[in-house]
Amino acid sequence: MSAQTVLMSGNEAIARGAWEAGVRVGCGYPGTPSTEILEALARYPEVDCEWSTNEKVALEVAVGAALAGGRAIATMKHVGLNVAADPFFSVAYMGVNAGLVVVSADDPGMHSSQNEQDNRFFARAARVALLEPSTPQECKDFTFAAFEISERYDTPVLLRTTTRISHGKGLVTLGERQEIPRKPYRKDVHKNVVLPAHGRIRHQLIETQRLPALEKEAERWAQIFEGSDDLAIITAGAAFLYACEAFPNATILKLGMTHPLPRELIKRFCEGKKRIVVIEELEPYLTEQVRALGISTEEIHLPRFGELSVGRVRQAVERARDGATPPPVELPPLPPRPPILCAGCMHRGVFYVLKQLDAIVSGDIGCYTLGALAPLDAMDTCMNMGASLSMAHGMAKIFSEEEKKRLVAVIGDSTFYHSGVPALIDILYNGGQTVTIILDNHTTAMTGHQEHPGTGRTIKGEPAPVIELESLARGLGIKHVQRIDPYDLLAAWRTIDEALHRREPSVIIADAPCVLKEKRRFGELVSVDHTKCTECFACTELGCPAIEVRDGHIEINKLLCIACTHCQQVCATCNAGIDIPQVLELVHQKRYADAFKVLLRANPFPAVAGRVCPHPCDHEVNALGWPQEKLYAERYPDLVREFSTPGHPAKLSVRDVERFLGDYGIEHFSGAEFAPAEERPERIAIIGAGPAGLSAAFYLRRRGFRVTVFEAFEKPGGMMRYGIPAFRLNKEILDREIDRLYMMGIEIKCNVTIGRDVSFAELQREYDAVVIAVGDSAPQELELEGTSDVQEGLLYGVDFLRRVNRGQSVKVGRRVAVIGGGNTAIDCARSAKRLGADVTVYYRRTAQEMPAIRDEIDEAILEGVQFEFQTNPIRVLARERRVCGLELIRMKPGPLDKDGRRRPVPVPNSEFSVPIDTVILAIGERADLDFLKETGVRFAQKIHTTFTGAASQPGIFACGDVAFGYGTVTQSIATGRRVASAVTTYLRQKGAKR
Repeated sequence: MSAQTVLMSGNEAIARGAWEAGVRVGCGYPGTPSTEILEALARYPEVDCEWSTNEKVALEVAVGAALAGGRAIATMKHVGLNVAADPFFSVAYMGVNAGLVVVSADDPGMHSSQNEQDNRFFARAARVALLEPSTPQECKDFTFAAFEISERYDTPVLLRTTTRISHGKGLVTLGERQEIPRKPYRKDVHKNVVLPAHGRIRHQLIETQRLPALEKEAERWAQIFEGSDDLAIITAGAAFLYACEAFPNATILKLGMTHPLPRELIKRFCEGKKRIVVIEELEPYLTEQVRALGISTEEIHLPRFGELSVGRVRQAVERARDGATPPPVELPPLPPRPPILCAGCMHRGVFYVLKQLDAIVSGDIGCYTLGALAPLDAMDTCMNMGASLSMAHGMAKIFSEEEKKRLVAVIGDSTFYHSGVPALIDILYNGGQTVTIILDNHTTAMTGHQEHPGTGRTIKGEPAPVIELESLARGLGIKHVQRIDPYDLLAAWRTIDEALHRREPSVIIADAPCVLKEKRRFGELVSVDHTKCTECFACTELGCPAIEVRDGHIEINKLLCIACTHCQQVCATCNAGIDIPQVLELVHQKRYADAFKVLLRANPFPAVAGRVCPHPCDHEVNALGWPQEKLYAERYPDLVREFSTPGHPAKLSVRDVERFLGDYGIEHFSGAEFAPAEERPERIAIIGAGPAGLSAAFYLRRRGFRVTVFEAFEKPGGMMRYGIPAFRLNKEILDREIDRLYMMGIEIKCNVTIGRDVSFAELQREYDAVVIAVGDSAPQELELEGTSDVQEGLLYGVDFLRRVNRGQSVKVGRRVAVIGGGNTAIDCARSAKRLGADVTVYYRRTAQEMPAIRDEIDEAILEGVQFEFQTNPIRVLARERRVCGLELIRMKPGPLDKDGRRRPVPVPNSEFSVPIDTVILAIGERADLDFLKETGVRFAQKIHTTFTGAASQPGIFACGDVAFGYGTVTQSIATGRRVASAVTTYLRQKGAKR
């Protein structure tokens, strides 16, 4: 019968080679790129395979099996050998009985690892044989032969692969399994008990007998590929494949055993060669040893980091011929694809809560390490398996008491079994107080959903006892052990917050299965109600791939959403994106200072917002379908009694809570408390001291940047000062909140107009980034007949409010018509009423479609302002160039607009006229952007930006109405915060490039 040939990966071929060699025991711990070796080996019924709790245990089990007389293999990734180093070095002295092979799968380029160490040095340090296959066929053949080498020379054999060899596929010719009889077990204390006296003898044997014999064996594993003597290449492993493709005509010495090296063969190979180069990945392991033989190899500039490529190899060798230092190889850029937690991942809820708690998080190895990335940004450290607990314990020894109250260690369930248990014992034994959160998703998720001691299944799917985490923690002596549902954000927040305030070690188990393994679907898919969505983008802070921003609007990807409810709980339909549930919880606990600090994470002007915000957060159901009003009332009846909505005693007014906290902050915080702990060297200019510009300044300053704000008017505040009447916003409140920015170290230069006093080019030269936040301060032109003939009695809304708010005299006469339906129109009407006029607001749509704040409309009606709906002006009537009347026409709903509303159309023959002294046009404003001409910044009526606020020129950003046109103070604040994040990212990337 002819041998069967199949397509296999390198990992599968190693498993096949071990099986054909008669291996009896296979052990390992899952870790990319080695994981599939043991998974493939476990499919063979003749092999007793196990996922061990860690690599040290795996190797020790394999050593025990080999000493007992059965061939054994231990598999691990390169950093796993660090964990197993203790038994690895010791078994090198002990030797073996039956064959023992240790597989180290290295990871050049760090595709899934925290370092790219070169484990060839382990073989050299331990004085054991090292084999390096180059193809899947060699993976099988080398593994098969490694067991024979192990037994012949009484040594463990290190089989080293790399990611490309492990995962690359090729044709493999299969063989039959050899049933190797078990070798008899013999007691040999001098060999198997590693005492110093025994070790000295064994070390001498290794150096005088084993290594010389292995060096001769190494010659059998070398291949010479004849070619031109003009170029001779010495190489091994994956580098051999690159060398062959880069220089097909070269003479190549391919080493299969790279420790010990076949030194005499290498010398003979190099005789008479014109050029000799060594091609290898990562460290100059071969290069240094070849040169130590007295062989002069050419200096080629291959990087000591990352993977090789054919292009890099070819360029390095060809440049070396000319004696020039090669420039770095520029690879074509690939589309960015940053790693991200899966949609609905249970880890997301925990990390979101930790970020909201401003926790200092000592992290660990696993897919939850992605919690360190933006936008979650909720992990401070990550070093190696199990280090989260130990490092947190060490940090607590140095931290202040306040810092300790924020300190959390996070570890996965599989990682906790791997190496977290000893660290938890250390914390308990040495009087530590660390809060440990075990992220129990019921599997080893990162490496492909392998079983572990908590799953109740072995590697072969057979039932196994469950080592229950809660019982294990309690058995160690931890008194405070709790489980949380990571999909209930408020409950998780309460539990973690309470544990952080304890003075004893705590264990919290976040218990929910991996959604990718379980393929969970929680309920009805989430959708966005765009009539309620304020586009604060708070939901994007979750980093869920199902939440997408399309054309500046939030959408839910139905193919990815699993209805986990995370986004629904985060959404509060808040213009500024405040975490309202957390704020309410803290106010309920009467932790007002903490609640105020939470507010400031999203809004630096809560006292202002608590007075002028249109409070869309008071919707019964939020924009993502969450019954927030009902939940608030059920959770906080005490707050409903204290902060009830006027006219609705059973309804909580979130705006009143914000106003209360804003006033509390004014009285209890100067602002110096929010100054950065460390200064950054970068300087940022912000044009405009309105809500967006000051918000950007606040959040950039908190990050340590030096911020200067340029304002054209005599005082900062923008629309908050000059656009909102004093009867709605006391300017003393505004001043005191702006004082907070001064105390943080923000510089505000007033009476400075960009383009007149300072050029935009000057700002670009002197500052590392420029943020444009000028707002919409120029009146929007209205195509209304008769306006060109008027010199008196025609006003524009923003200009009218600005003059009133600056205390200037404004004469409006007895009869005033206000055109518009937004907040500016209502403010103009109420201000004109206070100037003694009879005021009527004319709006072309229905009362229900009026965009102004409902409360303000009601207040205007109570003050005597009249409203005429579905009415539109046609012509301004004038006498002697002064307004004397207004001609209007009735409107009715027409066809649907793009926004889903019916477009108003005129009712034929419905024209009428009214006598008027003053017409106030409050139909919108535009930004004056003349200073951007010839700067390269793209703009029309708005500045063209990405949704994060980046403009068309590097280092230029925009926020507020000039970029997004949302129109409310709180929405402008949200854009300022978003732009601050974008500027920070830009400057960090710019600094990294330098």
